Amino acid sequence: MPVSKGARLMAEEVLREASERATAMIAAAKKEAATILDAARFTAREEEARELKEAQVKGWRAYEEVMAKGRIEVKKVALQRREEVMNEVFREAEEKLRKYAASNKYRGDLVRLAIGSCKKLGTGQVLISANERDLRVLRRARARIARALLVEVAGVSFGEPIQAIGGVRVTSADGRIEIDDTFDCRLRRELDVMRVKVARLLFGS
Repeated sequence: MPVSKGARLMAEEVLREASERATAMIAAAKKEAATILDAARFTAREEEARELKEAQVKGWRAYEEVMAKGRIEVKKVALQRREEVMNEVFREAEEKLRKYAASNKYRGDLVRLAIGSCKKLGTGQVLISANERDLRVLRRARARIARALLVEVAGVSFGEPIQAIGGVRVTSADGRIEIDDTFDCRLRRELDVMRVKVARLLFGS
């Protein structure tokens, strides 16, 4: 075999082997690249899923916080409105008492109220206090009050005018016993019970 031909065959063999190695390397590189790309895609999906889950958790927490604040605010406003309604009811009640205290019917009731309050003291010496308007009525009825109490007229005396919508405050002569039957005091005494009753009427149990 001529040398030139043998050299050519060797060269061709070398080229073939080099080509095969190159092809194999290229295939391996492509496979590696595909593996890396798939891994990157998987990691990206995992990261995206994780971020999405975190975002959902954060979003739910934010929603719960907003809802909690909203519920607190709604409750606060509802309680405030409820209080306003109840206060308005009591203002109306007080206004009706004022109108009643300025009526002719009240004048007769006032004397009976004073007599009833004095009887609670259980003594023949009483001091009656009331607002200035009511004191004028009670002074004119002094003899009637004394007869009802079965005491001398001198046993019924009157104090200085007090600030009150109506009603009376009576005290024993020695000052040891006092009964406050003014409308104002009775309202204060009954306020808690009345608030519960009004709340039930307005808002249910």
